[in-house]
Amino acid sequence: MNKRIIQIIIHIAAWGCFLMLPLFFFPRPLDASFFPEQALTLYFLLSNICYIAFYYLNTNVFIPKLLERNRTFAYFSLIVVLLIFFGIFPRLYQLLVGDIQRFSSNLRPNRPRNFKPPILSPGSSAIFLLVFIFSTGLKVINKWLQTERRNKQIENEKLQAELSFLKAQINPHFLFNTLNNIYSLAEVKSDETGTAVLKLSNIMRYVLTEAKNDQVSLEKEIQFITDYLELQKIRTTDKTCIGFTIAGDPTGKQISPMLFLPFVENAFKYGVSTREMSPISILLEIHNNNGSGDSIYFRIKNNKHLVANSSPIDKTGIGINNTRRRLDLLYPNHYDLKIEDAASSHTVHLNIDL
Repeated sequence: MNKRIIQIIIHIAAWGCFLMLPLFFFPRPLDASFFPEQALTLYFLLSNICYIAFYYLNTNVFIPKLLERNRTFAYFSLIVVLLIFFGIFPRLYQLLVGDIQRFSSNLRPNRPRNFKPPILSPGSSAIFLLVFIFSTGLKVINKWLQTERRNKQIENEKLQAELSFLKAQINPHFLFNTLNNIYSLAEVKSDETGTAVLKLSNIMRYVLTEAKNDQVSLEKEIQFITDYLELQKIRTTDKTCIGFTIAGDPTGKQISPMLFLPFVENAFKYGVSTREMSPISILLEIHNNNGSGDSIYFRIKNNKHLVANSSPIDKTGIGINNTRRRLDLLYPNHYDLKIEDAASSHTVHLNIDL
């Protein structure tokens, strides 16, 4: 059903309950000739029409035009004037029309019919204040909720824009390094150049189709890392020993794409040597914590070697910095990243609560 229609139905029901209040709060007279419809006098109808009109004028005109534009004095001055008007409305009605209502005389037969209400009716003033507080409160709450929703939407849009920017930085960085590797193979006319191109094709397909998503399956992310390692094995020598261990069941787990890649890239950039043994150890543990959510532990360790003629981009750590920022945005207070940078080794420990 249309949202507007639902709102109209709710308003009609609410005002119906409001108009029925006198029948519930006033005792029914013992006179058997009395019927509830006797309460529906002209005074009853006119006064409640005025209350309903004030409700919608207050929420749709007075508050937006005065209170929300910081014209507080004008707004409350108008409210005071209306309070006085509603307070003297019973007296005005009696002076202009006559007896206020037969309903009151039926309920109070001992009261003289020429009874004159006070200049300011406490009952009418109280009902006016009730409508005023209710309408203003609802309007302020709705305005606050709209502001909160808008701020949340702006925050989400900002987050998405920032994550897209960070991903856009990581992807070219990865492509830059991988193309350099294939270029090196082509320079020496290696027979494995074609295999390397095929591996790169698989990796880039993942980057183009999966990395644009906020979450990917952990199984696909593991396959992505495996393909990357296979590509690196083609270009490295026997001095490089790569170990990739997976513990636990990744089925059904989701993770943000390409979180581990910068750490793996870093290990190959600074942990591979053609003259010294260069072990790279990668461990990925999936923990199924009963009742407290799942978690992932990622560790990568490599020896440190001096890299001759390192390019500026290798020294800036763009991938690592962006990954740390992505972790802050995607898993706030749900991750722990520790980097141990010793004299001869470099170890990364990353825990993520899924």
